[in-house]
Amino acid sequence: MRKVNCFAKALLCLCVLSVCAASAFAAKKSDKPKATKMPEWVLQPSAVYPNASYITYVGSGADRNLSEVSALQGLASVFGQSVKSDTTANTRMIQAKADGLVANGNVQAFSQEVKRKVDVDNLIGVEVKEYWQDVSNNTFYAIAVLDKAKAADIYTNMIKKNAGAIDTVLKNIGSDKYSFDSFGSYDFAEEIAIENEKNLNKISVINPSLVDGLKSYCPSSKNFHAKKMEIAKNIPICVQTFNDEHGRYKQAFSKAITEAGFKGTFDDSVRYTLTAKFEFERSDTTDKKTIRCRYNCESYILDSKTGHQIVPFAIKGRESHVDYTEAQRKAESALIGKIHKDFSEALYKYIRSAAE
Repeated sequence: MRKVNCFAKALLCLCVLSVCAASAFAAKKSDKPKATKMPEWVLQPSAVYPNASYITYVGSGADRNLSEVSALQGLASVFGQSVKSDTTANTRMIQAKADGLVANGNVQAFSQEVKRKVDVDNLIGVEVKEYWQDVSNNTFYAIAVLDKAKAADIYTNMIKKNAGAIDTVLKNIGSDKYSFDSFGSYDFAEEIAIENEKNLNKISVINPSLVDGLKSYCPSSKNFHAKKMEIAKNIPICVQTFNDEHGRYKQAFSKAITEAGFKGTFDDSVRYTLTAKFEFERSDTTDKKTIRCRYNCESYILDSKTGHQIVPFAIKGRESHVDYTEAQRKAESALIGKIHKDFSEALYKYIRSAAE
């Protein structure tokens, strides 16, 4: 009888262990995602989101975020650009959008990763509607969807708002037609007009039938560009330099001013005068084998009408040689090269960053 009891207890223990093992195995299996049937939108998006009403793009990736970025890049490419542009909006346009003067599409719902990789200006009215994981292939899918009717309404309102912004900018031009302020206003009008041309192009993809009715709200950016350059040609800037024995730096600034579209002059009675001073300093290395020539340029433009010093521009650097005269010659050449290369950019940057 004792042997029977021992056998029964052993059998009971085996049963308990089997049940525990089975439970553990089942729990381990349940940790894995359950395979689900592939949604119809993965293979045939138009069956779920008809082409007549939607623009769609299905993206895929090794995780959910990658599939989302892929889908959004694909849909953005419908408008001609899928990857985020390297160009950065200037402070004037950023501020104008923040203040509500210029239309700004709402793309706040997208992650920072998306904003880094995709041109979000092409994602106005776009949503990532659905996700699905293919467990067997460890692949995620996402579908980006643009509702044509809603997007067309958004872009139409943006175009009309920007048309009003252009009118406001041009109405605020002062009585001095040939001034940096006047030039800056037409430059800004050109920039807003370019935004509207892009918006109209997107509507031509979404709903071409709306284009003709919106053209009157989209004056040509080329016309504004021509107008601002006509103004620039009639804005003389006098150049005055110090420590410029042979006038090479004065000539360099005059050339840079002309290449920027403005008019260089030596007539000091004009409204704008560029003043620049130059310094050179010798320094020898400790072993006396190399001689350096440090150079420094500081300049600004004086607006005689307001008394303000504007367009601050500075250059510094150094050149080396075994002979100081040659080191200084190299420094002078480097200085002139930087004036040619960088001054016009600094001038435009200042004008575009000026408050409207």
